[in-house]
Amino acid sequence: MSERAKRGGAQGGTGWSRAAERGSMLGLRITVACYRWFGRPISLVLVHAIVAYFFLTGAKQRKASLAYLRRVASSPEGARALGREPGIWASFLHFRAFALSIFDRLVLWFGRERDLRFEVFGREHYDRLLGPTRGAIVIGAHLGSFDALRALAERDRRTVNVLMYTEHAPRINAVFRALSPDVQLRVIQVERDSMGTVLQIRACIERGELVAMLGDRVEPADRGRTLPVTLLGGRIEIPEAPYLLAGLLGCPLFFMVALRGEGPVYRVFAEVLAERVDLARGERDKRIRELAAAYASRVEHHLLRAPYQWFNFYDVWATEGKRPEAARSEPEASEAWAPAKGER
Repeated sequence: MSERAKRGGAQGGTGWSRAAERGSMLGLRITVACYRWFGRPISLVLVHAIVAYFFLTGAKQRKASLAYLRRVASSPEGARALGREPGIWASFLHFRAFALSIFDRLVLWFGRERDLRFEVFGREHYDRLLGPTRGAIVIGAHLGSFDALRALAERDRRTVNVLMYTEHAPRINAVFRALSPDVQLRVIQVERDSMGTVLQIRACIERGELVAMLGDRVEPADRGRTLPVTLLGGRIEIPEAPYLLAGLLGCPLFFMVALRGEGPVYRVFAEVLAERVDLARGERDKRIRELAAAYASRVEHHLLRAPYQWFNFYDVWATEGKRPEAARSEPEASEAWAPAKGER
C-alpha cells in the first residue's frame, strides 16, 4: 500500500477535503460562474442545492458531524447554542454553515468585501504589540472563516503570510488561485526541510509581518510532534509547532477567529495567548503545554457559541488516549487565508 493510501486510511475517509474532492469542483465552478453573472441572492440558492447533495451523499461526514454535535449538546451552553436536538436537521445546518463559509470566501476573493460587514474585537492588541521589526504568530482553527480574517488584515494594511500544506485539495486551491492570480505571493509552503520553512518565517517576523497557521489538526510535517489537550470533555492531539516557533522567534502569539453572524456579518476576535513566548531551559515542555491548553480553551469558548461553524468533518476524538499517526488528517478548502493585496 502506498504512503498516500495509508494516510487516507488513518482518517477513515471522513475528512471534508475528501468529500470536496469527490465531486465538488463542478459545483464550485458553477457557483463561481453564477456569482459572476447573477450576484449574491441567486448564487445562495445554488449553494443550498449543492450542500444538500453533499449532505445526502456524505454518510461518513454526517456521522462525524452528529458525533460532534452530540458532544456540544452534552453541555448546557452548547445545547443552548445549538437550539435543537443534535439530529439530522442540526447536522444539515452544520453542513450548510460550511457551504456558506466557502461562498463568503468567493465573495472575498472576488474583492467584494463590501458585501460583508465586520465587527472587530481586540484590534488594539496588534497596535500595542506589533512593530516595524516585530511581527507575530497568529494561530487559528477550523472554526469560522480565515478568509474573513485575511480581509480584515488587508483593511488594516497588515501583511499576512499563511503557512500551508499546498499539496492538499489541489483542484479546489487551483480555482481560488484563478480568482486571485497572486495567491502564492504570501504563502509559506511547508517543506520537508523544516529549517527552510523556519528561516522564511523568521524573515517575515523580522519585517513586522504576521504568520498565520491552523493549530487544531495534525499534519504530515508534524511528524508525531503533538501533545494532548482537552476539548469538549475529550482528549485530542494538536501540533506543538506553533508554540515552538513562537518560542524560537521570541515573538507574540495570537489566537484569532472570525465567526459568521446572521446575514453577511462576521464577528472577529483577536486575543493574546502570549505577549512573548519564552521557552526557558527546563521549563519548555511545561510552557508549551500551558499555551496549548490556553489555545484549546479559547477554541472551546468560541465553539460553544457558534457550534455549527466547527469545520472538522471527521472524528478528532477518534484517537483519544492514543498517539495519532503524524499524517492523520488533510485540510479542507476552507483552511487557508487568502493573501492580502500586495503581500496573502
